[in-house]
Amino acid sequence: MELTEKINELLTYCSVCQGHVNMMDERRAEDGFQVTLPEEEEIYASLDHLQFILLTGEAGDGKSRLIRTLRKKLDEYGFCEPYMDFSAETEAGKEEILRIIADILDGKTDKRVIIAANVGIFTRCVLAYQRSLMEKLSLENEKVKIINFEKRNLAQDENVFRSITESFLKYDGKPCAYTGCQFHDSCAFRKNLDFLLSREGTESVRVLCDAVCLTGEHVTFRELLSLLAYMVTFGDDCKERRRRGSQEACFVESVFEQRGHADHVLTHMSHMDPAFKNTQENSGEYHSVEECRREKRKNFFYGNAQECGQKDRYGLLAVDYLTEFQKVIRFFKEEPYIDSAEIQSGELYRIKRGLGRLTRRGQSDLAMKVVDTPVMLGDDVQTEFELGNIDMIWHRYGLDFKKPDETHCPPEAQNRFSISYVFMEEDGSPGVITLTVDYRLFRFLMLADDYYFLSHNTKSLEDYQINSFYQKILKKKNGAYERMHVRFTSESLGHLCDFSLSVQHINHFLKGQSTVVKIRKEG
Repeated sequence: MELTEKINELLTYCSVCQGHVNMMDERRAEDGFQVTLPEEEEIYASLDHLQFILLTGEAGDGKSRLIRTLRKKLDEYGFCEPYMDFSAETEAGKEEILRIIADILDGKTDKRVIIAANVGIFTRCVLAYQRSLMEKLSLENEKVKIINFEKRNLAQDENVFRSITESFLKYDGKPCAYTGCQFHDSCAFRKNLDFLLSREGTESVRVLCDAVCLTGEHVTFRELLSLLAYMVTFGDDCKERRRRGSQEACFVESVFEQRGHADHVLTHMSHMDPAFKNTQENSGEYHSVEECRREKRKNFFYGNAQECGQKDRYGLLAVDYLTEFQKVIRFFKEEPYIDSAEIQSGELYRIKRGLGRLTRRGQSDLAMKVVDTPVMLGDDVQTEFELGNIDMIWHRYGLDFKKPDETHCPPEAQNRFSISYVFMEEDGSPGVITLTVDYRLFRFLMLADDYYFLSHNTKSLEDYQINSFYQKILKKKNGAYERMHVRFTSESLGHLCDFSLSVQHINHFLKGQSTVVKIRKEG
């Protein structure tokens, strides 16, 4: 495809008239653009035994596109007419579809069904019409394939991201045939295209999109294509560019300048602008603040081509603790697990220390404390447990404790890790209580370790499921706590005193075994 033709195609994804916020119409034919994503391969590999496929996610995640791609194979394997938009079905239609799914799970029918549904719609209908289905769908079943695109991070796998970029931006590589253009020898369109197709350019955009996902946004497949198109054209066609007579703010680094843009992905990226990162790099002399900012943005994308693959692009973004988080993720790629007692330095030790500082609520003693007050006591009394030594395992996300040394690293493990308490169930199998640490929780714990002012109340800890994690351990491990504190929080109970209670099991040479209960007044 020639350069001019390619630019016109990209403008259909983000043109001046359509606006980047509207992106591309998912019904638009994607001529010449074909890429196979992991979800498609998973379904192809399982079609022999699948009877029910559910694709759920936001509009633009690629659900309809995937069904269109699979359509021929689905017909061959006897799938019914796909339900391309579950929400568009009548209430009676939805109820009938759920009945068929229930029959499939109960082995009462050999029908095959595939459904595309936006986030939450399918779940709400199940709760309304077939509540028992919820538990059945949560169990492993070779007849069922559920793909939640909302949890997908297209930027977590370098190979997948590169295949999308190359397939979407591919052109003949030749200069524009219109030699009369004043920008013919310095065309921003061509420079952006060539850069984004290079290894360094693709990796720059992948890191940007990955950082967006890690910090809480979901980038859909449609938004990714629109972003790639926008970083080539910035909404201009050749005619407009020539009329304006300027290519200023038309190169890839200008993506950070889109503050106030209607598109939420661009706005989120502008908040990570390397221009606002405090760093010792680029410490040369500049004629203005704006020049310094431009150089920092360029350094993120271009830097030194020889350093590609070694440069810490995450560290150049104005995002707290992102470099430290990536170090931990890389550690668990190589080491599937580590015992908590072995963690004595580095980022993991800081997280370990941050957990302690949060649960101690700023107190100087070293014991971890967990609030677990029975509801019947209301708000007047608070019970708090001082934890003893609990053996923890820090490990790669998705680790199978029956095969802990397995080298396979699932894609999801590239943006989170886990802390687990492992115990033996009554049947002898390992039971696991796990706290999953994503970037959001990682940042919270690093802030705690750095002594930033944080709310240490139970509610704030529960936002990150820290308190409930330790509560579950208390329920499973006998003797997990060394002391229980009872605090009276109501002024009306001021005549009562706070106290602590501990139980000690003593094995004395002369007196034999005994149990001592100690109650102490707390000031």
